[in-house]
Amino acid sequence: MAGALRLARNHPTHLATRCLSASNSSANNNSKSKRKKPQVPGKAYRADRVLSNRGWGSRAECFEILKQRRVFQKFDDGVFFPVLGPSEKISMDADIWIDHKVQVPLPPPLLRVYHKPKWVLSVMNDGKGRKNLSELDFIHNMHPVGRLDYDTSGLLLFSSDGSLTQTLLHPSNEIQKEYVALVVGAVNEEDLRKTLEEGVETSMGAFPANLVEANPIPEDQVKPLIDDILNNLPPEYELDKLEEKGYLFFKDATELSEVRLVVEEGKHRMIRRILANSGYPVIGLKRERLGAASLDDLEPGQYRELTEKELQWAESLRKRKPKQA
Repeated sequence: MAGALRLARNHPTHLATRCLSASNSSANNNSKSKRKKPQVPGKAYRADRVLSNRGWGSRAECFEILKQRRVFQKFDDGVFFPVLGPSEKISMDADIWIDHKVQVPLPPPLLRVYHKPKWVLSVMNDGKGRKNLSELDFIHNMHPVGRLDYDTSGLLLFSSDGSLTQTLLHPSNEIQKEYVALVVGAVNEEDLRKTLEEGVETSMGAFPANLVEANPIPEDQVKPLIDDILNNLPPEYELDKLEEKGYLFFKDATELSEVRLVVEEGKHRMIRRILANSGYPVIGLKRERLGAASLDDLEPGQYRELTEKELQWAESLRKRKPKQA
């Protein structure tokens, strides 16, 4: 009997079956090893925090969907692995899917540069129907870093990091802001530089500024510039009422100058206040730089991502301890 069993085990058909079984077992083992979940590169966070930060829902909602094992991470080879619960650590930019069907949007960038046009409010809604930031389609999970006045154009940063925003706004961090102002009058550059360096007294306190340069506007361009301002006022403004209140004092000006200056504070209408109190009222204002982020040739209403140099600057600011603005 034992001999018959040995013969059966050594029969060619049985040997082929054993070989096939061994081969399949090896293939399965290889498949499992290939499908081993990759390690998370770089910094990792709780899965419920990642989902919430990327706008899927509240932290509690993300916690619940993760408990239900409906969240999957997709890797470069196209393989999905389940996220095993709210506390599993994954990277903030992981490729995440819900029920294998819906991809969770990637987190927003740290900062974006926006060229705010004149006559756009730096708020997310306005009861009077004026243009505002809510109309922008690139600011999901981002917020403006401070604001620019309604009648001021130029660089406005959008941030996805509240601590970085506080750092950018707090005056003790001395983040430079560079403006170009159109003022009434022929500027005496030497006198204005000295006045600004010493600090100009306003109703909100005394504020210094660094004058970069001041240039007269050519005579033949003065009237066209003034006409352009008057002809492009927003619809809620009435010329008669503005003139009655003295806001159109500049309409008959014969001399204008362009002034470029740098400040380290950004209080409400501060640039306008210090220049007006220096004898040069402002009729046009544009912010061209905040820290290392510059407007460059970005058109009004357009936005762009940070350059590599600007991103390094922003990351360096994140290392500072944030202060309350």
